[in-house]
Amino acid sequence: FGSSLRLQASMAVLARLAAAATFECPPLPNIPPPQNISQLHPFHVGIVMAVGDSITAAFSARSNLDEARDISWDIGRGYENQMTLPYLLSRYNPHLEGASTKRVLPKDAAHLPHGDYHPDTDNLNVAESMGSANKGSLDEEWGYLRTASKKYADFDDQWKVLTVWMMANDFDGDCDGPVEETAHYKVWESKVDEFLTNVTTSWSKIYINLVSTLDLSNIHRIQQSKAGCKLVHKLIDEGGCIDYGNSTQMQMLDRNIHWLNTRQHKFAQDWQTKLKSAGRTDVAVVAQPFMEGIGSKFGSSFISKLDCFHPTAKTHEMLAIGLWDSMLCHDRATRCGIEVTEMIAITCPTASSVFYTGDDVMVVDRRSWVV
Repeated sequence: FGSSLRLQASMAVLARLAAAATFECPPLPNIPPPQNISQLHPFHVGIVMAVGDSITAAFSARSNLDEARDISWDIGRGYENQMTLPYLLSRYNPHLEGASTKRVLPKDAAHLPHGDYHPDTDNLNVAESMGSANKGSLDEEWGYLRTASKKYADFDDQWKVLTVWMMANDFDGDCDGPVEETAHYKVWESKVDEFLTNVTTSWSKIYINLVSTLDLSNIHRIQQSKAGCKLVHKLIDEGGCIDYGNSTQMQMLDRNIHWLNTRQHKFAQDWQTKLKSAGRTDVAVVAQPFMEGIGSKFGSSFISKLDCFHPTAKTHEMLAIGLWDSMLCHDRATRCGIEVTEMIAITCPTASSVFYTGDDVMVVDRRSWVV
């Protein structure tokens, strides 16, 4: 009996590993076009876009100086053994456009974040390393998006997914007091709202992901657990107080991240009200909370061996699947039990599945998630 239980447990582990490593969802029949955004299925998405910072640019994802934009979690083309959001979407629409396709070096590194865009291969991945709303990155990236969108002849007619994640470089130094009392918080808040105004007034047929941020104190914890990482971050200032803060400062940093994540939810709530009032049924702004509170059990494999800061390729894949699962999750109170781990399971859509566009649901504390 004991041997049988051990065998069953081993088989279950192997099944989860297989699910995490490969895409094995069954094919679906053609699905009729949606009449509005609430009927949007992965099958319908024709274009992907992303704005962000060095994480979305995938800097050092392969533990070198490249931006591994081809495997960026939410906008890289991806591969069978390195899944991204575009890779998952392309299982249902092989004609998907907009993903970045090539690893590149940061452009004009001496003047980052400005100008870090490679139009021939970045396509609609306009994220810039060191990108920050307070440095004008949302304005600059909006300009890149508008220009790049013109090379797609059917852009206006296609259903689009745009992922927005720009927070870390604006706030990685906020460890000594409440972030909402700072001037740079007000700038970030204003610029995010301005960006959403630009997108929603200029374009139609678009599903906008607002991505929350994990507890950044866990990057500090991992750095401090490795002698080499501790040395690197004594020599360079890459992550503000993440590099050098004490336990009290890390508690304040996480408190501020939770505040900012709550603000993301309010953006979604406010824009849902605005769009409904305007009679817009072709646009959704949705907070995607799958990273909230996670990170307490991440180890050194989570971050680049080069700089002990940026996510590795493996982490990019975990985040890609987390976003995909979150977009398809309709039980927002439990977040469908999504666990961002190395064995995260891929949600397989059915013919009737649609991306979530309902009321925003804010879960106060997800720090008990298993990660």
